[in-house]
Amino acid sequence: MSYANPAAYERFMGRWSARLAPAFLRFGRVRDGQHVLDVGCGTGVLSRAIISSGATVRVTGVDPSAEYLSFAARGAPSERVRFLAGSAEALPFPNGAFDAALALLVLQDFDEPERAVREMARITRPDDVVAACIWDFARGLPMLSLLKQAAETLVPDVSVTGSQRQHAGLEDLGALWSECGLHDVVTETFEIGMAFASFEDYWQPVLGRSTPTSAMVARVDEQTGGALARLLREKIGSMQPDGSFVLPARAFAVRGLVR
Repeated sequence: MSYANPAAYERFMGRWSARLAPAFLRFGRVRDGQHVLDVGCGTGVLSRAIISSGATVRVTGVDPSAEYLSFAARGAPSERVRFLAGSAEALPFPNGAFDAALALLVLQDFDEPERAVREMARITRPDDVVAACIWDFARGLPMLSLLKQAAETLVPDVSVTGSQRQHAGLEDLGALWSECGLHDVVTETFEIGMAFASFEDYWQPVLGRSTPTSAMVARVDEQTGGALARLLREKIGSMQPDGSFVLPARAFAVRGLVR
């Protein structure tokens, strides 16, 4: 199963992306007046953040999914943004067409990450920024790891297909950027927290089955008569008297300049 249903994905993961986007834009040194490429734009979270960051900044979002592009366009009705179909590994733009190229939380999903980074560098002007940000999937995303742990407790042989680069760390990202010919490479770690009003606020978006992980979890919960949701509530544990709680998250970012 691939990523499906952009509206459901926006409810499940979009709020995390929106929470992270402002810090990533600062890290990526996005400035007003620039024309920025949002690679793997998905539902348009980063594109919306870019447009909101200045009065004259422009953004082009690229994604292979027509359904996601349509959703992104509806959410960003601005003459300063456009969305086009395209692959990160073969961007449909001439050399040096953009002032910056950014990829938020999608690098791990690219079929050929190195080729994608080289393409991002190709379409960016010399001495301008190419940057990406990914979750610390290994240890920094309890929102997902709790789901997987609960599913594996109930169905030990359950599995979900992961990305070859989903456990990339800061050193891996820095090395990739250097290997792709970028200079002045810098990496950074972001720590954020997401507040949930209740367990249902956390759980209901999972049932939208918008990703391979959420689809697997929802299927296990259905097969076990709701046992997964009950176990997950116990694992979260540290809720406030009103039922609210906060989950942390960690992301890794890298930027470099085009030669």
